Amino acid sequence: MSIERVAVFRFHRDPLISRVRVGLLRRLNPGVGVHGIFGGGGGVREAACRATGRRLLGLDTLYCSPRDGHWNWKNGDLVLLDWYREHGHRLSFDVLHLVEWDLLLTEPLDRLYASVPPEAVGLTALTPLSVIGGDWRWLAGRDEAREWRELLGYARTAFGYDGTPYGCLGVGPCFPRAFLHDYAAADPPDLGNDELRYPLFAQLLGHPVADTGFRHAWHSAVDDRYFNAVGASVDPETVSAELAAPDGRRAFHPARASFRGLRLPAAGPSGAAGRPENN
Repeated sequence: MSIERVAVFRFHRDPLISRVRVGLLRRLNPGVGVHGIFGGGGGVREAACRATGRRLLGLDTLYCSPRDGHWNWKNGDLVLLDWYREHGHRLSFDVLHLVEWDLLLTEPLDRLYASVPPEAVGLTALTPLSVIGGDWRWLAGRDEAREWRELLGYARTAFGYDGTPYGCLGVGPCFPRAFLHDYAAADPPDLGNDELRYPLFAQLLGHPVADTGFRHAWHSAVDDRYFNAVGASVDPETVSAELAAPDGRRAFHPARASFRGLRLPAAGPSGAAGRPENN
């Protein structure tokens, strides 16, 4: 069965690097729509993005969140739901991939996410909170801990939740259309953050979850140099070495260099991979 995929590219800065990323997404995934979400807040930046962003980045459409930048960063899932309600529900797709501007994906989406069934929510480093530990920023701070308690109380009251809560890294998730439909209808509260809500609401709404495999374990110093959510940017030499290895990694975060001229590891569906990326 053919799976129809769509990419939603989220960015708040570095439009020229974002342009290269969108070009790489298109090169590796011909025929896949690439729609944009700008989450940099209002004012001059939003006005400039509305005026030139879609054309500059090569996006099919561009949605500019009316919320402020910090709220957008904390609540990526709620921004995505705003986009889905306003625009995304009209698109034809089976699976949606949310791609941040500093997430570098070097293989076609169907290969990178081959381990995630099309009916499952794909999350990165899906881990029980008991394993993550209380020093995680979304559990450790006074306000963050309060919001998590309130979110968990909401889940128990509204859904009768008594499961094992998980966290994840909110980088590189994918969602079946049915989950986005149910998640938007559930209208989740602005409590906690997306890395807590994604796995919780998948449980509450009865959708299966699978790990993307982009990071092997939550607590893993080895993984940090390839894929992390809190550390330094991935070294371009590290990326090149991995792409040269047949069994090397193909997803990297945060990748804040342009990676123009990137040599891809193998032929994608268009037969173009393996030559330098010049978009």
